[in-house]
Amino acid sequence: MTNKTLRNSLTALAVFAIAATFLSASSFAGEFTVHQGKRYRATLALTSIEQLADNAMIAQKFRDLGFSGVRVSGSGATRRVVGVWPGKDTRANMPPQIVAVASL
Repeated sequence: MTNKTLRNSLTALAVFAIAATFLSASSFAGEFTVHQGKRYRATLALTSIEQLADNAMIAQKFRDLGFSGVRVSGSGATRRVVGVWPGKDTRANMPPQIVAVASL
C-alpha cells in the first residue's frame, strides 16, 4: 500500500469517526441550546485518528448540522469552529469532541 493510499484510508476513517460520534446518541457529552441568528464558537478536542480530518471536512460537518458561515481554525488535536445558527432555537446534545461552546 502506498503512503498516499494509506493516508487517504486513514483520513476516511477519521471522518467516519467524527461523523459517527456526531450522530451517536450514546456518546454525547451534554446539551446546549442554540438561538436563531446567534454566532457561536466551539472548541474541539480530537482523538489521534480524528486529527487526520482537515478543517474543510470539519466545517462541512457543522454545515450539515445546520450552521452557516462556518470557519474552522487550528490543527492537530485542537480546532476552533465559528458559525451562525440560522434556524429556530434548538436544544441539542453535543458530541464529546466539543469541549467548550461560547456565544459571540
